[in-house]
Amino acid sequence: MRTIDTRVYELASAGAVDMAAPAIAGGAIDIDAPREVVWDALAQVENWPGIRADVSDVEPSGPTESGSSFTWSAGGAPVTSAFALVERASRLTWVTTAPGFSMAAVYEFDDLGFERTRIRCQESMDAAAVAPHIDHDVLAGLIRSWLEGIKAFVETQPVPR
Repeated sequence: MRTIDTRVYELASAGAVDMAAPAIAGGAIDIDAPREVVWDALAQVENWPGIRADVSDVEPSGPTESGSSFTWSAGGAPVTSAFALVERASRLTWVTTAPGFSMAAVYEFDDLGFERTRIRCQESMDAAAVAPHIDHDVLAGLIRSWLEGIKAFVETQPVPR
């Protein structure tokens, strides 16, 4: 496993992103499914290729728990991530690293009533060395595509009973 940025990991463990990063953005979306179902869909990283078409080769190293790592490819670029804060149906955070790249993702899940969930995301990214074109607006677009992908994935799955 590649080395995880300890400072960014500590922030994500506290449910925060790196406010000094070159790119910071957030978003939210409402999903017609119970909060546990939405959280599980995102926490089970094997689902990610079904959430975003540019994600592939997802390999968890163990269960979804703090410190557990997983590897995956985004747009063909391999990265390593580690879960930082794992609170089922409430919060899920992780950090992602690659040479010249560091990112923190914080997802929070709000119960909106009968089988409706709001998922909120905030991310920080320092990719200045490898992808200087990623700014706040580009990151916001990436977050929007993740949120829309989670919504589509969850709302087309049969609801577990």
